[in-house]
Amino acid sequence: MKASICWAVLPAGGTGSRFSSTQDKLLAPLAGKPVLCHTVAALLSIPAIEGIVVTASTETLETYRHLLETEFPGKNLRFTTGGSSRRASVYQGLLALPENVSIVLIHDAARPLIQTQTIQRALQPVEQGAIGSVVAIPVVDTLKSVVPGSQALHIEQTVDRQCFWRAQTPQIFQLNALRQAHEQVPQDAAVTDDAQLLELLNLGPLQIVPGESSNLKITTPEDMTLAEWYLKSQIAKRD
Repeated sequence: MKASICWAVLPAGGTGSRFSSTQDKLLAPLAGKPVLCHTVAALLSIPAIEGIVVTASTETLETYRHLLETEFPGKNLRFTTGGSSRRASVYQGLLALPENVSIVLIHDAARPLIQTQTIQRALQPVEQGAIGSVVAIPVVDTLKSVVPGSQALHIEQTVDRQCFWRAQTPQIFQLNALRQAHEQVPQDAAVTDDAQLLELLNLGPLQIVPGESSNLKITTPEDMTLAEWYLKSQIAKRD
């Protein structure tokens, strides 16, 4: 059986307007290193991931390239300009992958605390032939549904939370399936992650892989404070 070749695509082109109007959140210091370096280091720690494609805006691409090539000399890193949306940026990343890649891992650049064991658990089913896997955490709060668009939010019903999970990244796919989904789902379709593209085409069941609450996405300055706390906790456990 031919061995699978896995690369990661790291969309890093978000504006980060909720974080700061003046500071790039991916360059913000987290335990002494930029957020982006923590994210890349986590992915490069997995032997099965042979390289990473970073997609970014034209304004930040060379800054990220210089930072990462300095921090991770000799590693398989590629850089390409992203698109006008996250979906478009991921697709540009797919186009920049080496031709022999068969599995692709999509991970938010602003999730620096992803755990090695979580990535490995998510990779396993796809390496064994599953079409894709999604890291997620179960909803623990009571869920209420309301009538959308109404000014007064009246509860319709309480929803069984056992059916719901909060999707994170990484999301890992057979590359051919993800590329097909990107190319066949209309550009004006309302999608919020790559897994939804495959869902819309009914390309096959996607497996949920339980993640951790520490795998937060840096969005606001308050998230940095929480990320620092999680990181210190992780270091303390290792020590």
